[in-house]
Amino acid sequence: NTSIHQLWFDKDQVDFVDLGGQLGMEVVTVSCIKQPPGQAIPWHRDMFYQITKRFPDDKRLKVRANIYLEDWKMGQFLQFDDKVDTHWKAGEGHLWDSKVLHLGANAGFHDKHTLQVSGFLI
Repeated sequence: NTSIHQLWFDKDQVDFVDLGGQLGMEVVTVSCIKQPPGQAIPWHRDMFYQITKRFPDDKRLKVRANIYLEDWKMGQFLQFDDKVDTHWKAGEGHLWDSKVLHLGANAGFHDKHTLQVSGFLI
């Protein structure tokens, strides 16, 4: 039950510079994830595979913004470290690096949609 649907965007579809300015990062990748009901992504750390592949010698801090695209619905949650996040509003989210353990689950009745913006912290 670890199925997600992920859509990747390029610079012709999303203004990476504007988005990065709002988030305090140099954006490298942007994607949207739909997590259907009954699915969970177990504990993991983001290893920034796409960024490392494109910029193998860049030592700047890699970060990811996980932004909720819709208000929270019953049964949806995100856990990072020892904190459990529920009751969010669309547009809220979190920023973390590769040290932060986290998981996402949807035990509700509605798809959970999030935006992932990854890049280098400014």
